[in-house]
Amino acid sequence: MRKNGLLRKDVWNKNDEYHTPKYIIRPLIKYLKPNSTIWCPFDKEDSNYVKVFKENGFNVVFGHKDTGEDFFSYTPDCDYIISNPPFSLKMEILERLYSIGKPFAMLLPLTMLNYQVVGNFFLDKKIQLLIFDKKVSFNGKTSSFNSSYFCKDILPQDLLFYHLEHNNSNKHFNIEN
Repeated sequence: MRKNGLLRKDVWNKNDEYHTPKYIIRPLIKYLKPNSTIWCPFDKEDSNYVKVFKENGFNVVFGHKDTGEDFFSYTPDCDYIISNPPFSLKMEILERLYSIGKPFAMLLPLTMLNYQVVGNFFLDKKIQLLIFDKKVSFNGKTSSFNSSYFCKDILPQDLLFYHLEHNNSNKHFNIEN
């Protein structure tokens, strides 16, 4: 698929590639059916999403623009779609997720709810939020925004808050924790 004459993978922003620490992936485990298949469409084999889900007995299908799997044209057989998608394509990704119709959880900036286009998009759609009580760090520095899971058909209720022991910054920084 193309956007502005370029393949979608070619329009990714250089800030779209941040690795997600394990401690903010684990809270999802208790909401997923054991032994189910999870598609991580923005992840490579060494991704923490792939590692955490495999460590917990899930079947994982992963794909990434660098390995040739195009989220916008490929859909493997799966029970859930879970990842930290490129923020610069968040609206296109959400549109595609709703068209696929599978349960999903995408780690996105909670601040995106401030925008009218996002509010309009969700007016007629089911959405659930798993909101962390701290701004998660992806690089050791405290983030300027709160990252939360935007979900469909995963959580037991539409709004859940989750307490984190720390925000993974400064002395707590460890992408593998």
